[in-house]
Amino acid sequence: MNKTNAFNHYKLNNSCDLHIFNSNKFKTNLIQMVIIEKLAAETVSANALLPYVFYRGSNKYPTTREFKIRLNELYGAELSISVLKRGENQLLIFSLELPNENFLPEQTPLFREGLKLLYELVLNPAMKEEYIEQEKDNLQRKIGALINDKYSYAVERCYQEMCANETYGLYKLGKKKDLEVITKEQLLKRYNSIINNSVILFFVVGDVEDNRVLSDINTVFDFKHKQSKGINKTELISQVSDVKEIKDKMKVKQGKLIMGFRTGITRGSKSYYPLIVYNGILGAFPHSKLFQNVRERSSLAYFANSGLETTKGLLLISSGIDFNVYQKAREIILQQVEEIKKGNFTVQELDWAKMSLQNRFKNIADRIDGLAGHYLLGLINNNPESIDKSLDSISAVKREDVINIAKQIKLDTIYFLDRQEGER
Repeated sequence: MNKTNAFNHYKLNNSCDLHIFNSNKFKTNLIQMVIIEKLAAETVSANALLPYVFYRGSNKYPTTREFKIRLNELYGAELSISVLKRGENQLLIFSLELPNENFLPEQTPLFREGLKLLYELVLNPAMKEEYIEQEKDNLQRKIGALINDKYSYAVERCYQEMCANETYGLYKLGKKKDLEVITKEQLLKRYNSIINNSVILFFVVGDVEDNRVLSDINTVFDFKHKQSKGINKTELISQVSDVKEIKDKMKVKQGKLIMGFRTGITRGSKSYYPLIVYNGILGAFPHSKLFQNVRERSSLAYFANSGLETTKGLLLISSGIDFNVYQKAREIILQQVEEIKKGNFTVQELDWAKMSLQNRFKNIADRIDGLAGHYLLGLINNNPESIDKSLDSISAVKREDVINIAKQIKLDTIYFLDRQEGER
């Protein structure tokens, strides 16, 4: 049992990094392979396409159906892929969750067999022309479908405008027009570059023996790789010259008001924990100022909350409002920001924010994928910490720490998704 909530770090024979969290609290074991690429306009679309092409089949299992049959043979193992953006990093994540061998009726080398399937997915992909073309179409539809979720669309538009001159403004799945022209040869070239040169991390969480895990991964993932130095090259901007105001109009029944702020603080900063407590008081929870004052007391919003992008140092306040209360809602939202700057929050508000954050971190510790995700985000920000350390750091935040943070927050962009003229 892992009593310290800490990951153990090992260097693999292929120069990749392995992080193991040993715990018997889960009935499954998690294996993750994470590829980290610097977000860039010329590669973002091809990078996003690759995992979906991988999932279509490998040379040993040339169809998705055969992949799934093999997963069923591994006692119903679950394999998933995801493409994320954390700061100015694009993450390709391959996750395999397997039953703990200790719960199986007979001794089965399930962990190693799972590794072999993961190897097939990433290191031995079929890369058929028909798969590439089909997944290009699927990804283009996925990008196009963003507009159907008006809240997600508004958030993405605010980020795009706020970071128009920064690579963070790129969408994590790339651009439809760039996907159209990607050829098989170009995708293969991109694939080889990633496998040979990108940062590649392995995470294992579960009831495992470190030495066996290290031996199995070294045996199965025996490929040439030159690990890049330094994971995160995100540009951190803390100063704002002029506040941008952007309005888009389309057929919507509810306005979406999104306000983007620069914090100048990342997860690797000493001010990270005061920042997340500040966000807890401002808008992260139902007891926060935004929900209570903008939605409940003033009845100006259908929802009002705030969230952080702590690798890029951004804070977003999001609200859904009637079109005719735009100015009033904007005014009251900014008033809540000012109130915290002035120290106008109670001891109870501070305690509630800290308690809610601690509960959130404890919930992360109860999820096998949550533990891996928490540690990965710490690694990206050059400050990997255990859940226990995070809980202690939240407890240590004082009132004056929150006020100091509030004074650093700077409004950068106001985005409003409005209705078209003539719409009711």
